[in-house]
Amino acid sequence: MLMLSENSKTLTSFIKAPVPIYMQIYLFNVTNPDAIRFHGAKPILKEVGPYTYREVREKFDLVWGHDDGSVSYQQNFTFFFDEEMSNGLKETDYITTINAVMVVASQVFGNETNPILRTVWSQLEKEMDLFESHVVRELLFEGYPLPEFDFDFSEVLPQLNFTEGWSGTIYEILEAMGVPDIPEFLQDNKMCLMYGRNNSNDGTYKVRTGENGMDNYLNIEEWNGNHTLSYWNSTYCNMINGTDGSQYPPKVTKNTVLRIFTSQLCRSLYLTFEKEISHHGINAYRFTAPEEMLQAADQNPDNACYCYPDQQHCLGSGMLNLQPCAQGANIIMSTPHFYMGDKVELAKLVGLNPNKNDHETFLDVEPRTGVTMKAAKKIQINVPLRPYGNLPSFKNVPEVVFPVLWVNENADVNETLSKEVRKGVSLPFVVVNAICGILIFIGAILLIAGGVKFSRVRNSHGQQKL
Repeated sequence: MLMLSENSKTLTSFIKAPVPIYMQIYLFNVTNPDAIRFHGAKPILKEVGPYTYREVREKFDLVWGHDDGSVSYQQNFTFFFDEEMSNGLKETDYITTINAVMVVASQVFGNETNPILRTVWSQLEKEMDLFESHVVRELLFEGYPLPEFDFDFSEVLPQLNFTEGWSGTIYEILEAMGVPDIPEFLQDNKMCLMYGRNNSNDGTYKVRTGENGMDNYLNIEEWNGNHTLSYWNSTYCNMINGTDGSQYPPKVTKNTVLRIFTSQLCRSLYLTFEKEISHHGINAYRFTAPEEMLQAADQNPDNACYCYPDQQHCLGSGMLNLQPCAQGANIIMSTPHFYMGDKVELAKLVGLNPNKNDHETFLDVEPRTGVTMKAAKKIQINVPLRPYGNLPSFKNVPEVVFPVLWVNENADVNETLSKEVRKGVSLPFVVVNAICGILIFIGAILLIAGGVKFSRVRNSHGQQKL
């Protein structure tokens, strides 16, 4: 029943998930921006959320490979704001947050002593602030416009011909300067935190259909034509393992290690069994991320290959530097509120309260089929803040991994669909077990009756001999 093909009953739900998926976004509103910027104060953050978006996923361009039992596809993601599920919050709310563009630019200009480049920076500071307030809609998906500049002094002063082309958008100016690895989001001259996510896809996947066996069912064999990644410093960290988390091969046990590949994190993760639960009457296993998977390299050497650019720049537990795969942007992913993460970074901030119920990633899986009944993937986006040279906006700031937002991407098979699953999965086993029980009972009666009959016949033969 689970095997995937052009005519299978599972194809429709494979192309488009039959359960609603939601992305709940919690933004961190900065309440003391001036104290942070001018006096190095500890950031005081107020979590605002959830801003809830309905997430529609739809696979397209399916290409079947019957020789190796595979199918390739792309998947489109579209997000629609759901005000009712946002508890009165609106996309027109204003949020004060750190300016990621300033952080990116500071890494370019922070150590420069060239007076021309210092002039360029001073103009940037006049047009932008380290902490800015924008409406949620612009912050997340729509984007807000960035200023344009003219730093081309070559016509005025020929000796400054190296500034030729230094005009236009920030991206165009950095490109003319020859800066490598410029974040792609600057190309549109807009800034938004979820750049490129809405109405887009994250590449081409090739997965197993079960046609040649269910042991690797829906395992990701390739992503964008490659069997491995190329971001990290070892074969281990570059492995593409597992599924997308929605389905696993049947016969999941408590000893099974569930592996997930997520392109947003540029790595594979794994979850282990925590406990049994009941999901609308269906028995399921809850799998969560073990502590060692998130530990820093000095605690778990397996994670040393995630240190970027080398092992002299390792982050603390629960954090991952995404610069190798985040379009050149210096972004740090972590667990929400640094849950099970770096206590040193947590102590540098006010307003975070990590706890298991709110901030833990988990999957609830029906063990017979491997179907995920409930899932919550929780990730926090941060940027590194520290003094960069003598840049005025950064001169007095504290050194801290600065939280911007965290996301709870979740899905839950509702009671109605759970009943259908129960009919299709649990009841047949109940019926089979009941029939087997009845047959065993009948068989036992027949055996007893046969034994009694045999005993009587044997006794009668004995009496006749006497």
